[in-house]
Amino acid sequence: METEGCDRLSSLPDDLINEILSYNDTKHAIKTSILSRRWKNTWKSIKHLSLSSDDVTSLPKFSECVTRVLSSRNNETDLSSVRFSFRGEVSQSLVGSIMDYAFSHNVQKMTIMSLRGRKIEFPASLFISETLKDLSLIGSYGYIKITLSTWNLVGLTTMHLHHVIFSTTTENPDECGGFFSTCPNLKNLTLTYCLINGSNDFTLSHSQLSNLRIENGEWYPVVVNVVTPQLKDLIVVNCRGEVMVSAPELSSLTYECHPDEAHAPKIIDFFQQCRNVQFLMLGLEIVEVLASNVQLVSYLPSPFVKLKCFKIYPTDLRSEEVGQKKINMPTEVKNYLLHASPTATVTIVSRQEVQVLQNAELAQKLMSELQMLVEHEKVSCETFRRTHTDVDVSKEPVRMSCIPEFWNEQFVEIIQCEDTIGEIMLMLAHIQDLLKLLPASSEKDKIETRYPSLHAEASCVIKLLFTNISALNSAFLNLMSHHMRL
Repeated sequence: METEGCDRLSSLPDDLINEILSYNDTKHAIKTSILSRRWKNTWKSIKHLSLSSDDVTSLPKFSECVTRVLSSRNNETDLSSVRFSFRGEVSQSLVGSIMDYAFSHNVQKMTIMSLRGRKIEFPASLFISETLKDLSLIGSYGYIKITLSTWNLVGLTTMHLHHVIFSTTTENPDECGGFFSTCPNLKNLTLTYCLINGSNDFTLSHSQLSNLRIENGEWYPVVVNVVTPQLKDLIVVNCRGEVMVSAPELSSLTYECHPDEAHAPKIIDFFQQCRNVQFLMLGLEIVEVLASNVQLVSYLPSPFVKLKCFKIYPTDLRSEEVGQKKINMPTEVKNYLLHASPTATVTIVSRQEVQVLQNAELAQKLMSELQMLVEHEKVSCETFRRTHTDVDVSKEPVRMSCIPEFWNEQFVEIIQCEDTIGEIMLMLAHIQDLLKLLPASSEKDKIETRYPSLHAEASCVIKLLFTNISALNSAFLNLMSHHMRL
């Protein structure tokens, strides 16, 4: 007989139920099918798929699970998003089946994550879609390598590439950078921890791109040429290699790195290409390099003729000695940067202010992430409670040959519960440490006001997860006890 709680859930509209299920991994969404007849096929119409090899014990079994999920899903329901993550090496046929299914069901957002492994190469033929608007390819320990020349993503507006490797060749020097033009409507591009190697310069050319972020990239001695006539916002952070810019509409520039004195001429050349910038944020270390080369800028005209706001902030806070170092900008450097824009507002942020700001932002970020994790685990624990009811093994016997597989599944769930408990406890400890570092301020007051209730919720979830672990262990012990009595 269905419980009153289950009846209330079942009375919700399909769209709302699908939205609720979309916040869960697909694995947990499928488990709701045993709640009642009303829920048996509900998961088959959700518009968000989240598939992870961490949910099973091996990649071959993961491949089987993916095949079953895709073949069982309602074929008439389009997809809004697909998230696919895996560890180790997966076959191109598996990647191809997921992407082909997603593209054939008009997916709009796709995230592919390689959590650990060697270099991975995706066939170019897989990246053909008219509906995809947002694509993220995220590598970790190994770089993702992609064949680029035949991409065709005409609807794509946002792309994030993380740990992706590009190779420039003498035979096809423009193949890598030019591939972005196969996404003609691309507006926002983020490249993080990407590697560019080869013997030729890399040209990133796009007629519609308006926002570009390049962070922690490495391409020395290759030169990256950014040719983007519509670019409005450029962020270059901690990159090892030279950037040349042709972007006449560029209005906002954030530039930070840790250069040595020999890089001063290249910094000056870079600034000459950004004359129309109105909002400029520079890492203090760049200003310090210019200050160490005053003779280079003393007689140069100021490159920034339209500057409205200029902000300097330190990025190197690695030691106490550096943190206490005073900020000094010689008159020659100040004139070089500001003489052509005398009415620009200037803000110089001290290292202590940056440290406090970073700690406050990190604390708020951790609290938001913890809140999302807690809410997700609440739903998962409720699903677990409803799906892991006590089974009478005397009436529903399990063959001895199936016990190892049964235990593997239980073991994976136990490890996931333990990992989540550890993650929650670490986040709570980190937030507490950050609060101790923050001086009295309105930001600290806001964080301290939110923290007690979040801590209480997190503690309740930890108790639920320990209860789940106990239930999983008991289920296996009951099964073994029954078979020993036979």
